Amino acid sequence: MIDSDKVKELTEEAVAAEEAFLIDLKISADAKIKILVDHVEGMSVEMLMSISRHVEHNLDREENDFAIEVSSPGIDMPFTVNMQYAKNVGRPIIVTLLDETKKKGDLIKFENEEITIAWTEKVPKPVGKGKMTVKKEEVISLKDIKETILELRF
Repeated sequence: MIDSDKVKELTEEAVAAEEAFLIDLKISADAKIKILVDHVEGMSVEMLMSISRHVEHNLDREENDFAIEVSSPGIDMPFTVNMQYAKNVGRPIIVTLLDETKKKGDLIKFENEEITIAWTEKVPKPVGKGKMTVKKEEVISLKDIKETILELRF
């Protein structure tokens, strides 16, 4: 059986060397290592290869046969660590709250375990007919969020 503590230690070393952050690490019963990482400026193929090689070259294949997969999260994957909010400031997101309410907007700020989203909305004019566009903002605590994903806009 593969030493999960050693894999975790090697993964953390490699991720730190690339100034990236670890999103998830899974080791299956059949020794498949899956490492999910990201970087504030995005992950390059070279960075992913460097992490993979560091882990792979410091484990003994004679002792344990294993497979390793290192990747960054897809655009459709929910945020799972706080650094993903910091990385995506300025980008459009969809937030699902614990009560299943959905909020869409641009992530304009992340600090103190809270995010601020902004969006535009058409509202009735206070005087006269027609509508006007207003900018709205909302601060949401991370503890009230069930899921956050990036919104694809075309």
